[in-house]
Amino acid sequence: MMKKKLNLINVLNPYSLFSKELNTDRIFGLDILRAFAIIVVIMDHGKFMFPRKIVELHQYVQFDGVTVFFVLSGLLIGKILIKQMEHDKVSFRLLLDFWIRRWFRTLPTYFLILSVVMVCYSIKDASFAFVKMSRYYFFCQNFFHISHLYFPEAWSLSVEEWFYFMIPALIFLFILVFKLKPKISILIVVFIVLCSVTFLRYTIFLDHDEEKARTFHHIVIFRLDSIMYGVIGAYINYYCLKYWNLIPGYLFLAGIGIFVLQKYFSLNNIFPDLTGAYKVIFEFSLTSLGTLMLLPYLTTLKNRKCNMGKIITIISILSYSMYLTHMTLIKDMILYSIPWTSFTTNYNIIIPVMYSLYWGITLLLSIIIYQFYESPMTRLRDQFSLVQRPEKATT
Repeated sequence: MMKKKLNLINVLNPYSLFSKELNTDRIFGLDILRAFAIIVVIMDHGKFMFPRKIVELHQYVQFDGVTVFFVLSGLLIGKILIKQMEHDKVSFRLLLDFWIRRWFRTLPTYFLILSVVMVCYSIKDASFAFVKMSRYYFFCQNFFHISHLYFPEAWSLSVEEWFYFMIPALIFLFILVFKLKPKISILIVVFIVLCSVTFLRYTIFLDHDEEKARTFHHIVIFRLDSIMYGVIGAYINYYCLKYWNLIPGYLFLAGIGIFVLQKYFSLNNIFPDLTGAYKVIFEFSLTSLGTLMLLPYLTTLKNRKCNMGKIITIISILSYSMYLTHMTLIKDMILYSIPWTSFTTNYNIIIPVMYSLYWGITLLLSIIIYQFYESPMTRLRDQFSLVQRPEKATT
C-alpha cells in the first residue's frame, strides 16, 4: 500500500515526470529566455479577460515573446545545420534528414491540436467545413496575406516551418551548385534574406497602407528575418567563437538597453504612425537584434538544480505545447464556452477563477501532451534518421 502511495506521489511530482529532461545537459540561459517568452505570450493573450483598466496597465509589461522564440529557433536550428554540414558530406540526403528530424519535432503536436480545434469548430457550428481550415495543414494561411483566423496563433508556426523548408534548401543549393563552402553559403543566404525582407517591409512603408501595416507582422514573407538573426548567432558561435565570448556581459546590457528604448518609444507614443518607418521597417528587426545580443551571455549560464531553476526548465520544455493550446483551444473553446453568469454574476469571482483556469489547464494539458505524445513522437525521429548526427539535438 505504501509503495502504491509513493508511486502516486512520484507521478504527481513534476520534477519526477521531467527527471530525464532535468538531468540532460541543457543550456539554462536559453531555458530562461524560452520560459520568459512563453509566459509573456500567454499573459498577453489572456489580458482581455480583465477589465479595461487592467488591460491598459498591461502595456507596461507587454513584450514581443514570439520574436524571442524566432531568434531562439534560428540559433538552435543554425547550430544543428552548421554542425551537420561541417561533419557530413553535403547532399540531398543530408537535407532530407534535417527536414525529417524537424518535422518529427514540430508537426505531430501541431497537427494534433489543429485537428482538435477543427473538431471543436464542427461541434459548435454544424455548417463548419474542413476546407475552411485546410490551409492550416499546409501552412498557407498567412504566406502572402492573412486568411480566416480559425487558429490565429498558428501564424508563427507557419513562419518557422517555411523557414525550416526554404532556408536550408537555399544554403544547400549554393553549396551543391556553386561549390561554395557552408561558411560562405550561409553568409550569402543571410544577406539575401535580410535584404529581401527589409525591402518587402519598405514597400509597405511606401504604400502607407494601414491595413497592411497592421497585419504584416503575422505574414511569413515579412518575418523570416527574425529567425535569421538567430542563425547569425549560430554562425558567430561556431565560426567566430572568440568574438562570441569576447564581451557577453556588455552585449547583454546593450540588448536590454534596446528593449528599454523600445518600451520608452511605445509608452510615450514616440512613433505613433502605423505606416511609419520605425513601426514597419525597424521595430521587429530591433527586437530580433536585441534578443541576439542577449545570447552570448545567456549561453554561459549553467543549469540550476534549485527548485526555481527546475521550474524554469520545465516551463521551457513545455513551451511548445503551451503555445499551441493556450489561446484558441483553452481560452476560446473551453473557458469562453462556460456560462459563468449561471453560477455567479460577481465578476470579482469570475475573472480570477477564469484566469487561474486559463493557466492551470494550459499547464496541465501541456504536461499530458508532452509526456504522452510530443516527447514520444520526437523520439521516433531517431528511427527515421538518414545519417548519423555528430550529437543529439535537444530541440
